[in-house]
Amino acid sequence: MPKVTLIVCVYGDRVPLARLLARSADCYDELLVIHDEPDFEDVGSLVRSYGGRFVLRPRAFGQEPHIPFALGEASHDWILRFDADEYPSAELKKWLVQFREAPEPGSDLSGYRCIWPAWDGARPITKRWPNNRLILFHRQRVQLIGIPEQGPMPEGKSTKLPLILCHEPSHRSHGLANIFGKSRSVSGRKRIVDALLGSPLDHPRWRYESAEWPWHWEQIRRHPLLTLVRRLFIWPVRQAGAMILAGEFPRPSLFMHAGIFHALLCYDFWKARRHLSK
Repeated sequence: MPKVTLIVCVYGDRVPLARLLARSADCYDELLVIHDEPDFEDVGSLVRSYGGRFVLRPRAFGQEPHIPFALGEASHDWILRFDADEYPSAELKKWLVQFREAPEPGSDLSGYRCIWPAWDGARPITKRWPNNRLILFHRQRVQLIGIPEQGPMPEGKSTKLPLILCHEPSHRSHGLANIFGKSRSVSGRKRIVDALLGSPLDHPRWRYESAEWPWHWEQIRRHPLLTLVRRLFIWPVRQAGAMILAGEFPRPSLFMHAGIFHALLCYDFWKARRHLSK
């Protein structure tokens, strides 16, 4: 039977984390919470009340740089990765309980993906899209670079589950206000640009040893303006098609989101590189 470590990286977030832990009982064998210093909401006492390990890490202004460290600290190879403002639906929780009781999956399987509905600040506005959130993975079958917008990269196959991971932040999860008005989005783009100006080897990593960036980042480095055009005009068409195929109404605020975010990222990188070359 596979053993599972639940990893959560937080900065404060005591209230949503309490909801997550209350609704994730029996989904894991070990709880590991990493906190971006300082612990100003006494999250440590909450984690310890659930029998978990609580680790304070130097301030990194984001959770991504801490994830490679957390993967190394975990006691088990199967990693369940939730954000504090997420929690498993009843159906997903039931599946996770059954996963822990089932035989070990085959060695060609890197992980499992699930549905991660869009959120308008008060309620979910999709039911079956997007369906690509990697929530459970084997740490020896993925690679990771600790920068924003970079999740674990499976080396083998990943299985899509028709199950929902509830994502209920205090704000909208998509749309122009999220891209332009949310400080985390703005600072995240800047951190990505700063990272792409250098090497992936300059950042916290898990099993990633290449001096070249993964292709979706390397495209921005090599052809920022061409990539801007492609992601601004081609990605939304693909996203809209994926929404229709999933049985969702194609809302522009949803299918345009990733394309606009990445177009801005390409432009910011182009400007930053020009500035350095002067």
